[in-house]
Amino acid sequence: MAVTSHSYRTLGMLSAATIAAIVFWLTAYPTITWWDSSQYSLAASTLGVTGPPGSLLLTLLGWVATRLPFGPPAYILNLLAGALTAVAVALVCLSALRLGGMARLVDETASQAEHRALAAGTALGALTFAFGDTLWEHAIKFTPYVLTAVFTGLILWAMLCWWKEAEQPLAWRRLALLGLLFGLDFSVHRTNALLLPGALAWILVRHPRALRDPRSWLGGAAGLAAGLSVQLLIIPIAASTDSILNMGDASNLTRFWHYVSLQMMGGGFLVDFFPRKAPFWSVQVADLIRAMGSNFLRWNGLLGPLGILPALLGLGGLAHLWRSNRGLGTAFALVLFLQASMTVLYFNIPANFFRPFDRHYLPICVTFGIAVVYGFSVLLAAVAQRATQRRRVIAVLVGVVLLLVPISQLTANWAERDASRRHFARDFARNLLAGLPRDAILFTAGDNDTFPLWYLQEVEGVRPDVQIVNRSLANAFWYVDQIVARDPAFPTSLSREQRSSLGLREWSDTTVVVLVEGTAEQLGITAGTSLPDTVMLETPQPERRFVLLVDLLMLDMLQTNRWRRPLCFSVAVSEVGLGWFRPYARLDGLFWRIIPMENPSLDVEMLSANLLATYGYEGYADAAVRLDAVSRNMGLMYHAPFMALIEELRTRGSEAGCRAAATKYLEAMPPARLGRDSSPSVEEMCGPG
Repeated sequence: MAVTSHSYRTLGMLSAATIAAIVFWLTAYPTITWWDSSQYSLAASTLGVTGPPGSLLLTLLGWVATRLPFGPPAYILNLLAGALTAVAVALVCLSALRLGGMARLVDETASQAEHRALAAGTALGALTFAFGDTLWEHAIKFTPYVLTAVFTGLILWAMLCWWKEAEQPLAWRRLALLGLLFGLDFSVHRTNALLLPGALAWILVRHPRALRDPRSWLGGAAGLAAGLSVQLLIIPIAASTDSILNMGDASNLTRFWHYVSLQMMGGGFLVDFFPRKAPFWSVQVADLIRAMGSNFLRWNGLLGPLGILPALLGLGGLAHLWRSNRGLGTAFALVLFLQASMTVLYFNIPANFFRPFDRHYLPICVTFGIAVVYGFSVLLAAVAQRATQRRRVIAVLVGVVLLLVPISQLTANWAERDASRRHFARDFARNLLAGLPRDAILFTAGDNDTFPLWYLQEVEGVRPDVQIVNRSLANAFWYVDQIVARDPAFPTSLSREQRSSLGLREWSDTTVVVLVEGTAEQLGITAGTSLPDTVMLETPQPERRFVLLVDLLMLDMLQTNRWRRPLCFSVAVSEVGLGWFRPYARLDGLFWRIIPMENPSLDVEMLSANLLATYGYEGYADAAVRLDAVSRNMGLMYHAPFMALIEELRTRGSEAGCRAAATKYLEAMPPARLGRDSSPSVEEMCGPG
């Protein structure tokens, strides 16, 4: 019977993990997407160093995966994310089963029906957790957050193992394992460090004398040190990588410390509990409650009210655990409470932050997910224990209802989470690169117009002739050093020492005269156009008070470049970001090109070629492809060049050209899909035909 019961539970756990993995793989992104996905996909593909705090273990796992000949690297990495998430689901099952064993939910003398019910409850609860909003969101793209969930599951499982052995002489080895897991998590995303107070409370409730045992402290400290030491691998990677992604250049101990301590971001370890950046209860706690509700307490979906059962079963599971084992129930509830409290205190989010923080709540979802799985198991086991002939119909009904709960989660979230046809990030990057002139230097604004472009260049070999300069990173001396090291012909006259001597200073009224060299064709201007001998750049005031390193770098580049390489700016760069060059910027598509003529006219031929022939718009007009908020906002960047082209053609009296451009715009980028208030017709934009 013991073997049979164990087999049932193993089968339930493996079934849940397998079904979850299949769903995640079916809905995975086929390529990179925005934010962390493109950065970490680039790092894994090229063995690069991501921005601090980084995720070294994820990068190494991904680097191994991309060596496998199973498809495009980004897609392989997204499948890896699904596999890791399935491991997290299995760990949630394992921990819930261990809780059930410690609470004597079903003993070995129980009937096979009871063991089957326990296994079925575990599987259904795990699938309910798997198909929650936040876990599924990150299971389909390569980011650190699913590996964080795996480590949350490992840490909680290790804590449960210690609980069972706490009074045994060798229990300190479990604490050494716990220390190792916390140390290794430092090389993932560090969010699980917020479990440390909960782990301490766990020990105090179960066996406080363990804290007086030197072996516990030495074992835990040794495990932690061993785990933390893995982070030292960043030094040789940063020193030897040829990846374009080498944030902070942590190639020696000093720079390594600046990297891991986040000093390069200006905040040390960024422990900033007070003052609060937003009202604590109405904004910060409410945001956590909102995120938890979207995973475990929701009314929408095919089966509507069943969406509240995960929360109810999780709370019921906690209550049952407390009644069955007061110490264990108290300790588990304390872990969950302290984990949630520390998360809210640590992240200290401002109101209306530009990115949701749900990814940082994922470890809390894992902890509560164990309670949810346990609650499912309790209910089905109780029904099986009481399932007499007369009550068998009730037992079947309860089983059917619980079966419908993960189905409800699945149907409610499928349309939102199915990313199998979303190519928006890759298409934006390809479009931007494809339209640029040969050997261009492109200034970008942030993550979403930088990392996808780098990925295409470094991994897929798209437009390697283009030099991308991220404006934010260009204020860091190490980043400019890396650009010059990779491209010795990069147009700058400033030595490394000169760059490092430049500091923040106030703008002063300045006018810089730059000679114009080259032919009209070389400068991207219509042949035969009369060129000025010089252009005059004036201080871009009063938008900003201080001059930044990037401002001086751009000015030096223009003077040193002598118009040999085209200087361009992504449309994501604001007009303020154009700085000195604003009067000389010409909109050629998804980029501005700097032209040695003040207020240059549009190059209609160039703009038409990019918008109407070169660029692709897959998915924007397809109502079956969900358009997420970031893809919608990035899609809006096509609006300005389209409107500029349509207006110019209309002004020139080119009715056919105007109507062709307007038709392409409305068909490829429907304004309603982009969230615009109005959707003008071709006649409204170009006049009646």
